[in-house]
Amino acid sequence: MLLFFMEYHGDVGIAPWEYLLGIIYVMVMYLYFSRKKNMNIKLHPEYKYYLPGLFAKLGGGALFALIYMYYYSGGDTTAYFFSGVAMKSMLFEDPIEYMRQVFLGDNSIRALHQYAAMPMRPYEYVFSDARTFQALRVSSVLALLTFNSYLIATLVIASLSFLGIWACYRTYVSYFPAISGKLAIGFLFMPSTIFWGSGILKDTFTFYAVCVWVHAVDEVFFKRRNIASRVVLMAFSAMIMIKVKPYIFMVIMPATLLWVLYMRVVRLRNSLVRFVLVPVLVFSLVGLSIFILSRMGDLLDKFALDEALGSITNVQNDMATNSNYGDYKFDVGPMDGTWQGVLKKFPVATNAALFRPYPWEVRNVVTAMSGLENLFVLGLTVWTLLSAGVRFSLRCIASNPLLLMSMTFSLLFAFVVGITTPNFGALVRFKIPLIPFYISSLYIILYFHQLRKQAEARGEGFDLARFRMGVPYVPGNVKSRGKSRAGRGTRPASAPQFAGR
Repeated sequence: MLLFFMEYHGDVGIAPWEYLLGIIYVMVMYLYFSRKKNMNIKLHPEYKYYLPGLFAKLGGGALFALIYMYYYSGGDTTAYFFSGVAMKSMLFEDPIEYMRQVFLGDNSIRALHQYAAMPMRPYEYVFSDARTFQALRVSSVLALLTFNSYLIATLVIASLSFLGIWACYRTYVSYFPAISGKLAIGFLFMPSTIFWGSGILKDTFTFYAVCVWVHAVDEVFFKRRNIASRVVLMAFSAMIMIKVKPYIFMVIMPATLLWVLYMRVVRLRNSLVRFVLVPVLVFSLVGLSIFILSRMGDLLDKFALDEALGSITNVQNDMATNSNYGDYKFDVGPMDGTWQGVLKKFPVATNAALFRPYPWEVRNVVTAMSGLENLFVLGLTVWTLLSAGVRFSLRCIASNPLLLMSMTFSLLFAFVVGITTPNFGALVRFKIPLIPFYISSLYIILYFHQLRKQAEARGEGFDLARFRMGVPYVPGNVKSRGKSRAGRGTRPASAPQFAGR
């Protein structure tokens, strides 16, 4: 079925054989992942969400592909893929040149000129841009493996990205197994992450990279296992973030340093030493972050620290004067070109990223999904603050390193995206890396609140310091999930179930 004409590539659409092959691919994925679920579910009950999470991703990927074919009639995603198809054709014309472009990342003018005499050639605007070129490198390999099928390539990307998200989800479950269902909502079942994080887009790659990064950091610095392979994963995910969207790494890196260094401080028994060390640590953390990001200036390009202020100001000025954005944009207010002026926009920019577009600001069917989701996020935020209280919520964040990292990353990333994104159409895509971490943070705070209420009902005190490494079990409650960490042969009880689970 031919759908629309794409320059350089002729008529493009989804052929009937692609639907048939897509059904076969989904069946194969079901058999493979079902077997893995059956092997693990007895020891790891969270695997009951394994297949639903996978099919949510595959469904999101298929819906994404169909909407961009039949509703939008193309977009960045099709430009990436069919430019990758053109790159793949270079493999049969000049294999050495293809290897140079795909494996060495050569997107120079010289490389683009190699397509001059070929019937298909990549779009120049995506080939020449260092960020979008990364999507072309992946797409060319997918085109080779999927017989140039955009639909099948999207399903492959969706299933591969699911693996990274699942690993991060299980990292959180390892600390809070009693709320695995709530955490699954944040990581596996939020509509915007399912839709925008399952297609052939830069956002899918970076969302995957953030999740893999968090999982690998936890394995290396906290669980201390599989260190060699997880260090490789850290380097791989960092490379993806830096090459595709460097500002994501600029946010996740300081949050990670805070996460890793937190336990080194709280383990100090001397209160005076901690009182003196904490301010020193804060200033050192800021200084170390600035030093690392400054040294990475060439890699971060326009997102480098010395260029960031100008980039933010230019984006906002462009938004105010460029009619291409139409009326589907939001304004954080005038910028005075200083960092102080940028920081003053923290409340409005963060609010925009977390909760907008509101349902009444929706303009099309795709962003309608985000409008309803944002209403849920806003409601959950208000419910958390009203139920647990602002003071207790802050105490929870300050007392648990994983929660501290999650909320720090979520709020900083929301601010960065809100201050640099000119319209709602882009905002709903760009913010997906923060969504699982923010939603999970709220559910963890509500869980701590539930534990506090149970302790008070028993006439006991509630000390958040006991739960710095999560709540794998709480002595005195009902049935066990296994042996205690201490390995003394006792039968510890599982954490109490979250209300309404």
